[in-house]
Amino acid sequence: MFRTTWNLNERGDRQPSRDRTRGDQGRGGGSGGGFGTPVLPGTYKLRITFGDAKDSAQVTVKPDPRVDVPMSVYEQRYAMMKDLQKLRAAATQATDRLREAKEIAEEYERKIKESKRTDLKEAADKTKAMKDSVNALFDFILGKEDNRQGIVRSPEPSPVSYIQTAAGYIMRSRDPISETDRRVFKHAEDKIDKVVKRVNYFFDNTWKEYRTLMESIQLSPFKDYQPIKYR
Repeated sequence: MFRTTWNLNERGDRQPSRDRTRGDQGRGGGSGGGFGTPVLPGTYKLRITFGDAKDSAQVTVKPDPRVDVPMSVYEQRYAMMKDLQKLRAAATQATDRLREAKEIAEEYERKIKESKRTDLKEAADKTKAMKDSVNALFDFILGKEDNRQGIVRSPEPSPVSYIQTAAGYIMRSRDPISETDRRVFKHAEDKIDKVVKRVNYFFDNTWKEYRTLMESIQLSPFKDYQPIKYR
């Protein structure tokens, strides 16, 4: 027997990350971080598939009977959560591009080492500097990596954490949108705007110069062989 539950949230988004994720990794389903937006009251179709077997049923999501909340309030908070979702998607796109850039730099680094050529010092230095630049951008977006064990508090919130904070405020309340809600949303929006500008500047300038340099270098996998002599 298997049991599955639905927490009345939409499908969660992938999270901004240094590491590549597969399938649904990096998604979530509750309050805060990368969890999906709570659905509005209404009727939904539930589809279940297991192997070749399929079934469906109608599910009615009702408002909380303990509080009298106008539908317009649910809709306003739903719309604000969807706007936060767009901010998170922009941050995720930024880290995806940075991760791809780092993988390209690491591949060049590997090829330079394997070539054992002495004329590629500039390319090697530029490649190392490029990796450092990408890591610095990751730190700016996500916060510096902390390998300490146990519960540790980040000394400084990252831009992505502002999205999580805003989501917590917006999802918890059943009151009309307040100035506090607008303020925490604006904080998140301003932080992600800085992320987008810095990442766009990096790819329009620093990365473009690096690409021009590396594309001018011939790093063929072929090498010259001297005739084999055994006597």
